[in-house]
Amino acid sequence: MRYFITLSYKGTNYHGWQIQPDAISVQEVLNRTLSTVCRAEIEVVGAGRTDAGVHASQMVAHFDVEIPFSNAANMVHKFNSLLPDTIVIQNIQAVK
Repeated sequence: MRYFITLSYKGTNYHGWQIQPDAISVQEVLNRTLSTVCRAEIEVVGAGRTDAGVHASQMVAHFDVEIPFSNAANMVHKFNSLLPDTIVIQNIQAVK
């Protein structure tokens, strides 16, 4: 099942959206958090990128999971409870 997420983040502590070999990124933090909650390896794909230190108020991304969520709103709460305060998932929507 594929899910679109809408999120925002304060990029001050990150070296941009995209995973970097020697620096922390927003994508890396999301991958780790979603993988923990879903108990499977999750790779988030962003619809764009930002540079180091840049904030985003409405970033869109997607990820795939084998087992669909029974309650997407509940998953938003679970993910946000483990994410740092600098990254907030606003919405999760199932898509084909």
